[in-house]
Amino acid sequence: MAFDTAIFYDIENLIKGYSFSQQTISSISLGAILRSVQDTGRTGQIALQRAYANWSDARLAILRGEINELGIDPVQVFGFARDPKKNAADIQLAIDAIDLAHIRPAVNTYVIVSGDGGFAALAKKLHEYGKTVIGCAYKSATNSTLLAVCDAFVFIQEPEEEERPAERIPPCLPSGHPLVSDPRNVRMAARIKQCTSDDPAVMLARTREVLRWYAEDSECRNDLIREGMHLSVIQEGVRYAVPGFQPMRFGFMKFIEFLQHACAETPLCVARGSDTHAVLVPRTYARYYPEVLPDLEPVDWHTEEGYRAILAQGMPVLRLPDRQQLHAVFAWLTANPPFKCDVGSLIEAIVSSNGDAIPYEAAKTGVLSLVAAGAFEQSPIGVPLSEQVLTLRPELREPSALWALVSAAAKRKIESVLGHADEAILTRTVGLG
Repeated sequence: MAFDTAIFYDIENLIKGYSFSQQTISSISLGAILRSVQDTGRTGQIALQRAYANWSDARLAILRGEINELGIDPVQVFGFARDPKKNAADIQLAIDAIDLAHIRPAVNTYVIVSGDGGFAALAKKLHEYGKTVIGCAYKSATNSTLLAVCDAFVFIQEPEEEERPAERIPPCLPSGHPLVSDPRNVRMAARIKQCTSDDPAVMLARTREVLRWYAEDSECRNDLIREGMHLSVIQEGVRYAVPGFQPMRFGFMKFIEFLQHACAETPLCVARGSDTHAVLVPRTYARYYPEVLPDLEPVDWHTEEGYRAILAQGMPVLRLPDRQQLHAVFAWLTANPPFKCDVGSLIEAIVSSNGDAIPYEAAKTGVLSLVAAGAFEQSPIGVPLSEQVLTLRPELREPSALWALVSAAAKRKIESVLGHADEAILTRTVGLG
């Protein structure tokens, strides 16, 4: 195969601006993105890869090892720091792509890892030069024009965007009254009582009661017909009606998936508009939307795959590599206990000391899982992880102690989500040291 493919990563788009959290940057895998692009079968050998960002931002250091491992050239974009605006990288990326089209005519396939609409003009210009353009981005952040002009598009897994995390929505005000900020939910709360049962069937019935109220309330119905109701509003209403609500209790990873299930016996459904954002709409008006999402059936989370999915979502994040790689990470850490080491340097040290035995992704997920489980003394407190230094706790200087720590953290998380954990499945999922 010819070296005819160039990949341009708009890191600013992937992190959704410089106000990103440490959890967001920790969840990004450039290797996984590359594999998804190659799985399309539309690419040849990679001639070059470039990633655009303000690499002087210390929080991006966690990507440093993966950048090197994948042979990606980092392109520095100055002047943004933590500013959420993100135009400079777009401009530099577009200039480089057009320049490459002239100086390297053998490069025929251009992959743009971004959902920004401004790249639609770039894609059209590359088409004029006879080039193939593949887009790659989060579905919720993909501009419809860019989606239309690309020859192929790869949607990658994204941080949850359509729902607000439960910890940001306290269930009650100090006075004891339910906290609902949207005026429609204030009216709903006056009519519908909170669910007091832990039975998922009863909780689902109360959710459907809320949905029917939206469909019957005159003001809500007008909103549903005119432009749909955003899922953040619906989630606030559901969290009021079902205190302690978590989608996984019902067999779903995300709130939007749970809502697709809850709508099954109601006059409402979930649809996406031209801007790709999902809204709740009457079924009778769904035909006016580009995409109507189907009703869903729940899945059984009590499997190894289900447990891994739960551990990888929400806090604490426990994304575990396979058992052999995790054991190698634990063995290295206990043989070389880190003392006041930053997370980026620690991950790089593990990889460089073990050759091909520990890939960068395994080292990263292993270390971050240990951070989440509390294996390190972190200093200073109250600053982002990228600005801290880590010291392995003295009582955790044996691999068996690290296994026990991670296993206990995993069990607590599974139980907090599902109510109980199957010990046999948990053991197979996490492994034993």
